[in-house]
Order: sequence, then structure tokens, then C-alpha cells
Amino acid sequence: MTRARAVASKVPERVREHNLTLVAAGVAFYAFLALIPALIAFVSVYGLFSSPEDVTRQVEDISSLPKEVQNFLVYQLTQIVNASHAGVSIAAFVAIALALWSASGGMAALITAIHIAHEKDEPKSFVKKRGKALLLTIGAIVFLGAVIFLIVAVPPLASDVGGSTGRLAFQILRWPILAAAMLLGIGLLYRFSLKDTDTGWAGFLTPGTVVAMVAWLVVSALFAAYTANFASYGKTYGALASIVVVLLWLWLSSLVILIGAEADGADGG
Repeated sequence: MTRARAVASKVPERVREHNLTLVAAGVAFYAFLALIPALIAFVSVYGLFSSPEDVTRQVEDISSLPKEVQNFLVYQLTQIVNASHAGVSIAAFVAIALALWSASGGMAALITAIHIAHEKDEPKSFVKKRGKALLLTIGAIVFLGAVIFLIVAVPPLASDVGGSTGRLAFQILRWPILAAAMLLGIGLLYRFSLKDTDTGWAGFLTPGTVVAMVAWLVVSALFAAYTANFASYGKTYGALASIVVVLLWLWLSSLVILIGAEADGADGG
């Protein structure tokens, strides 16, 4: 408890010292630029194992996302799926490669921010930096695909086995499953973003990963409730409301992930 209190007391100072809100804004900007290429790559890869149309249905079931973010993602995914049926898949491999390269720009910005939080220097080689970002981007897409496939496959199976009781049980277990997935995903991101990877595979589970996971779930749920019940972005920004909300959500998500990295940095991890 004393150790946790000491780390918590250091984090606000480190956030100010590293200008973390500004760094998170930069990560959110690059993440937004990388969002569409990442969706293209994700739908292309996901389509190898399941129907890409399933993605749009499952996005609507992720209740922790703000409604505007869901609508934005569903619209973009629908356009990508329709374009794929129109014949864009002729150059599928080239398109996936280009999309992955573009999407890795957002991951590269996040890796840089994690190094800032830990006060560590990045590799000077552009090949190493971009190669790590590309590998983490591919890993994130595969990981996200596995999570969504689990969400797609489990409800019908639960309904067939247990009927309404099985479906209700899955609805209750959805949040622990999402929390566990976020814990694993953020932990692996921290683990492989830094150069010093001598902590072993168990090193991905750190206090910062728990902080980031809990904060992301809470912030996303509160932000979704706020945008649904209190905010009036549509009146202020008109047609740009969805873009503004997506950017805000990306900024908040980046900020809590970096705060988790700061917690590990303050703890000496």
C-alpha cells in the first residue's frame, strides 16, 4: 500500500513534467490519421477467417464506446466492405501492405510517447523504429481480430447451449472478458515498446497495465454516457461532430495508456 501511494504521488508530477496531455494529443492525431488504413487492414485480415460484415455488427455491441464513435466506425467499415465487394480486393496484398504501413504511423507515435513516459531513448535507426511499430500494428490487428471473433462466436454458441440463460451469462461476462483483453493488450504493448525486454514474458503484467486498463474502461464508459446524455456536439460542430468525438475519445484513450506507462516509470519499471 505504501509503495502504491508513493507511485501515485509521483504520477501527477511526471504528467506535468512530460507534458503528457500534449503528447497524448499528438498520439491521438496520428492515431486518427492511421485509423482508416488500420480499418482497411483489419477488415482485410479479418475477412480471411470470418465475414467482414460481422465487424460492423459487433462494433455496435461494444457498449463502452461513445455512440458517435460507433457510428463513425460502422460507417467507415461499411464503406470498406462495400469497396471490397466492388473489386478492390484484386490488389488485396498490396492494399493490406500499404494500409499496415500507414497504420503503423499511429503505433510509432504511441511507442515514442511510451519512451517519453519511461524517460528512455528510442532506437536511432529508422528501420528498427518503424519495424517495431509495424510488428506491433500487425499484432494489434490480429489480437483485436481474435477478441472480436470471440465476441462473434460465443453469443450464438451460448444461446444454443444454454438458451436465454447462456446469452445472459455472456452479457454479464462481457465486461470481465473485455477487461482481461485490455489488460493483456496494454501489457504486451508496454512490454514490446521498450528496448529493455529482459523482464521475461511475465513482465507484461505491471501496475501500470492495471491502472491503464481500469482507467480506459471507466473513462470510455463515462465519456460514452456524457456524449449520449449531456454533450451537444452535433449542435456545435454539425457534420464534424463524429470526427470531434472520435478525436476526443482517441485523446482520452491515449492519455490513460500513457498515464499507465508513467505509473510504471515512477515505479522504476
